[in-house]
Amino acid sequence: MSIRLSDITGFLIASRIPNLLIIGYTQFATAKFLMGIDLQNLLTIDFLLLMTSTGMIGAAGYIINDYFDQKIDMINRPGKVVVGPDLRRRLALAAHIILSITGIGIGFYIDPMIGAIHIFSTGALFTYSIGIKRILLLSTLTISFLTILTILIVTVFFREINILALVFSMFGCAAVFVRETLKDIISSKGEEAFGVQSVPIVWGLRGAKLVIYLVCIAGIALLAVYLLAIPNWTVRIFFGALLPIMLWFIYKLVKADKIKDFRNLKTSIDVIILGGLVSMSLV
Repeated sequence: MSIRLSDITGFLIASRIPNLLIIGYTQFATAKFLMGIDLQNLLTIDFLLLMTSTGMIGAAGYIINDYFDQKIDMINRPGKVVVGPDLRRRLALAAHIILSITGIGIGFYIDPMIGAIHIFSTGALFTYSIGIKRILLLSTLTISFLTILTILIVTVFFREINILALVFSMFGCAAVFVRETLKDIISSKGEEAFGVQSVPIVWGLRGAKLVIYLVCIAGIALLAVYLLAIPNWTVRIFFGALLPIMLWFIYKLVKADKIKDFRNLKTSIDVIILGGLVSMSLV
């Protein structure tokens, strides 16, 4: 099968390159700023391979999710479907397999524990795409946990239990859970047509908002623990500057009842997540 230019551009889009760069930065920042690893120990082949292999597993997950979500995406965002119109489905499946096997192989080359985690992540992303996403709450919890894993795998790599990394990852888990629930609300029309049992579909909009409120409370509590654990007023002032955005988010969530409102809320939670990543460099 010949490779078309659209296959290449489709592959790059489906791989979510900006997201992969964020994952790589998160792992680097976790090691450098939260764990205090010297730069000399970060600029090694093994650590670069860790970031590369994690990115490969992530890209494979994005592609296979788009592969199985093609019909849902044709309803929710018809102008942005990549797998099928641009990247042919057979090539998308081949890319998923090659990226997964290569990422797992690199993981085992670095450390058997890293390889085992990559196998788990690959399996979780695949089963999420084919079935988990149709199970109430489990889909959102799966993505949230895999987000934690991109941070915790760094502690496994350095064989060090780090409280800051653990608390920060849990805060990130809460933020991603809120983001994924907002995505479920935005995508509920297409997902309901294909039997997806997401929170807004099963419990309605009011139930979904209640879940977000509860997770926000947990996230704020984890953020408080994180700030107390860091005797650094720069970080505390930085998050204080983000406080208006957090309050605005909660206020708008109370008022939200249209898809446009929830898209704006998703943007604001993205800003909060990005702010959390920036805060690492201030520790």
